[in-house]
Amino acid sequence: MKPEQLTMTEGPMEDSTSEFVLRLRATERPADPLVSCLVPAFNEEGNILPMLETLHTLMKDLHLRHELIVVDDGSSDATVERVMSVIDRLPVTLVQLSRNFGKEVALTAGIAEARGDLAVLIDCDFQHPPELIPSFIEQWRLGYDMVYAVRADRNDETLLKRAFTYVFYGLLNFGERNKIPENTQDFRVLDRCLLEALNSMPERNRFMKGLYNWVGFTRRAMRVRTDPRRHGTSSFNFISLLKLAATALTAFSNMPLRLWTVIGGVVSLSSIAYALYIVVETLLFGNNTSGWPTIVVAITFLGGVQLLSVGILGEYIGRIFTEVKQRPAYFVSRVTRSSTTLPHDGDTR
Repeated sequence: MKPEQLTMTEGPMEDSTSEFVLRLRATERPADPLVSCLVPAFNEEGNILPMLETLHTLMKDLHLRHELIVVDDGSSDATVERVMSVIDRLPVTLVQLSRNFGKEVALTAGIAEARGDLAVLIDCDFQHPPELIPSFIEQWRLGYDMVYAVRADRNDETLLKRAFTYVFYGLLNFGERNKIPENTQDFRVLDRCLLEALNSMPERNRFMKGLYNWVGFTRRAMRVRTDPRRHGTSSFNFISLLKLAATALTAFSNMPLRLWTVIGGVVSLSSIAYALYIVVETLLFGNNTSGWPTIVVAITFLGGVQLLSVGILGEYIGRIFTEVKQRPAYFVSRVTRSSTTLPHDGDTR
């Protein structure tokens, strides 16, 4: 990415963060921090090695101690084999999940494994330009606890996906005081305080962009362009997007429930008004037994509204059902660490 393609933009917490607070946070930054680079991977055999080499070279050029954490989310290709081929040469920690849990859970597993003073979260398909990491870390040194990427535009997406995204964020943030920034990406730098905050949150239905925003702390947004994937195709399709949107809405917004409460109220008032109209018409003009089409339309409409309302309630109840079972969010089948990584206190795996 060319330098002119990177611009700064105001983060959602930045206006309320005084310069004094930022200076205070900056003085707390360690002079020689350990950087944890978190790379979730699912069937990324063509991208994983170039990304690890790029991150390692970048950190060496910055003279930063670092660890490269790869979370394999149940890959069925040669991703694990490729990582194992360099594990004795690079400071890599390979976390293999017991099956495919999804990217949100893979990020959660990586955050739990990170030992650094800060963590760099980046996809391994090179859509997030690694060369921007120094700029992110510089903002962290200035006192920002979270530095995150915002898409500069969505011109590479279909009109349907752009419209869906617009509606999604509108519903998600409508009436909410703590609004989730639009068009954010998982590409970000997180301070240790955010890592610990995220690790303390036990919910199983994970929408990471919402969790990053909910915990607060000082933050800075950076507007970046999104590059094409270097190899392969994304496994995140429109169905996956719909599922993630449902998780986000039920986890961070009551708007669907409020919306259908309003719709139910409007329908009920309309029904009462129509009933009064029928009573008055019958008293004044009699009843000629007409209105069969009106009855059919009314029953069909009200039945559809009720079924849709039950479906929305079912989504929330399903989330509650998942949470009350208190199953772990994921299982780790194996953790393999390079001999060049720092010792892990108390680890017996």
